Amino acid sequence: MKEDIFRGLTDQQMELINKYAKDDMYELHKLCKPLIKRKNVAQMEDMELLDDALMVLVESAKSYNPEIRCSFSTYLFGNIKRSFADWTRDRLRWKRCNLELDKNGNIKLDEDGKYPIPIPNVQLDTKNDDGLMLQEVIPSNFDVHEEASKNLDTDDKVEKFLQTLSNKQRKILELKMEDIPKEEILHTLHISDREYQSEMKKIQLNSNLSWFTKNVNDCNYKEEMNMTRVIKMQEAEGYRTDKATMYQLIDQKRNGDMNCEYILQRKPFQWSTEERNRYICRILSNLPIPEIVLCEQNIKGMTIAHLIDGLQRLSYAESFKENRFKIGANGAERHLIQYRDFKTDENGNRVFDEDGIPIFEIKVCDVVNKKYQDLPDELKKRFNDFNVNVTKFFDCTDEQIADHIRDYNNHASMNSEQFGITKISPNTAKMIKSVTKNGFFKNCGKFTLANDVKGKIDRAVAEMVMLFFHKDNWKANVKATYGYIDENASQAEFDIISSDLSQLESVIENEGKEINNMFTTTYTPMWMAVFHKFLTYGKDLHMFVDFLNAYNNELKTTEIDGVSMEDFKDQQSKKKATITGKVDLLIKLMEQYFGIDEDSTENNVVDNHEDVISANNDEITTDNGLMNFIKNNIKDDVTDEDIQDYADYVDDTVRISSPIYRQCKQALIAIAAYVYQNNTDEEFAEFIDGYANNTYTFDQDQVINYNNMKCQFDQFLQKGAA
Repeated sequence: MKEDIFRGLTDQQMELINKYAKDDMYELHKLCKPLIKRKNVAQMEDMELLDDALMVLVESAKSYNPEIRCSFSTYLFGNIKRSFADWTRDRLRWKRCNLELDKNGNIKLDEDGKYPIPIPNVQLDTKNDDGLMLQEVIPSNFDVHEEASKNLDTDDKVEKFLQTLSNKQRKILELKMEDIPKEEILHTLHISDREYQSEMKKIQLNSNLSWFTKNVNDCNYKEEMNMTRVIKMQEAEGYRTDKATMYQLIDQKRNGDMNCEYILQRKPFQWSTEERNRYICRILSNLPIPEIVLCEQNIKGMTIAHLIDGLQRLSYAESFKENRFKIGANGAERHLIQYRDFKTDENGNRVFDEDGIPIFEIKVCDVVNKKYQDLPDELKKRFNDFNVNVTKFFDCTDEQIADHIRDYNNHASMNSEQFGITKISPNTAKMIKSVTKNGFFKNCGKFTLANDVKGKIDRAVAEMVMLFFHKDNWKANVKATYGYIDENASQAEFDIISSDLSQLESVIENEGKEINNMFTTTYTPMWMAVFHKFLTYGKDLHMFVDFLNAYNNELKTTEIDGVSMEDFKDQQSKKKATITGKVDLLIKLMEQYFGIDEDSTENNVVDNHEDVISANNDEITTDNGLMNFIKNNIKDDVTDEDIQDYADYVDDTVRISSPIYRQCKQALIAIAAYVYQNNTDEEFAEFIDGYANNTYTFDQDQVINYNNMKCQFDQFLQKGAA
């Protein structure tokens, strides 16, 4: 290592470096081990990665700002992870290593389609498990075992599929492919038969299995089939689908041609106000709705049509037309509806132009707070003429009607988690989904397939963001949580959560059921908030496992200030006072367990958001504060002339009327210093235009704004480099 990299380091920075470099880099080894393991590189290259990590350690110590709400361990872990990605990119070049090729001689890429797949180098003097060097046990260049497993090892789809599995699922499959009996698999992996069956079910329901299946033509289906041919009634096995207008359906309901009170049918008006408003707006927007289903039955010589699916839709449409309710704002996302306003003469007849086309004007009607009678005539006509698909089954028995009712109601509606995430922007949803792919949720905790399918893990990630960074604004309602995150969360916050999850995964994956069962979709956000606090103590990660064991054994009933975790047992788990009270109590229990003084400024991060804002504003919102911030974090010899250059660059680059310029001028000047130091002024000019157009909400704390902007810009540069 070059001596000059230590030049200018403070005692505090050297202390950070020594913590990870002492004892033959024990702490650095421990931090890098899970990252190196994922690289799947040859053992001979481990030291090269560790050398890279050591350089990152020094640079991180230089650039780390203790004022940001992020521990040095988390900051270092993220920097090493990004540096390893750069190392992989640079190393996987054709001139530097052997790469896997497909059958056409083209370079294969990994599952993300980003990087080539290396063929690891193996030294012939490397010893195997029997203590023999490889050169002693290679009789020829033909290996029976390699040929036998070639389909597994070289099939790109298989490898991609295996990457979607948890470590346990992958081990099970690998053993099964070696024809290992089930009993031996249970013994080898130390799992019960129930666990085995559960993991196999998850594998069987993995959506990526479709990569290996075909749409079998087992009924001589011909693609050239004439799809426009009208189906005769006798060919349709007793049913037919037609169209009817909303007016016709309401009329049939009123005059008794349609029986809406079949004995097995549930009562009308089951929807919430939000669902009702959304439905009426959809009709007025002329967007399709699900079909109406009728079952005809012959009773006493009369044909009666029973409504078996669509009662709610028809009942709300009828009650709206009868002016029983106004359209409310809740759920009415399409409340501004365009329509044609036709010009009429004094007799109410339409006026035509010289080409015989009616003269009209496009207008917009805000339907919120309007009943049917308040709508323009054109929208009333649209409502009555609205087309609905109607499927009718003929000559049904009571048993057949009951069967149809079960079939048409045999589905799950969107739950609150699934519906809530549809209300946010694709960018925020993408950030949430990127964290749910973290290995923690596959290899740790007690997460079921249903948790993933039903969106429970998405919600857990969103609640982590709230507890980590926006605890004072905690929302019990999941839709409110998603809405708040969509407006206020940043990529940097999701990156920190992903880093925390990876670090916890490295120490609890193999800790057994008692520890892992503590991490469910309900309790993971709470425990991760406690772990996030733990990372600020600078202790060995395994000590958190010790705390979890102590909690299970004794701390669960321990009282602090007369309160224990048992006192929260009967309280609503998502209530703000409950969840924040639990987190605060667990942190106090943890500090007591480790003998940490809760008033210590060295080991504690200030929890009060206003205090953090006040403290950080002193560092960057004043001229002297800005100068000191740049000196300590970006350029130690910055001058007043430099600051003026940075300010001029901001004025030339950032649109002055934009919210970011008006609310983040000091943070922009600081980021300009960072840009100048890295000679990326042209790249930043390209980046900031899109960032300013898509970012409207900023923190009062200019340090947070700077860090968010820097994180986004660094990712922009990485994408450009890739």
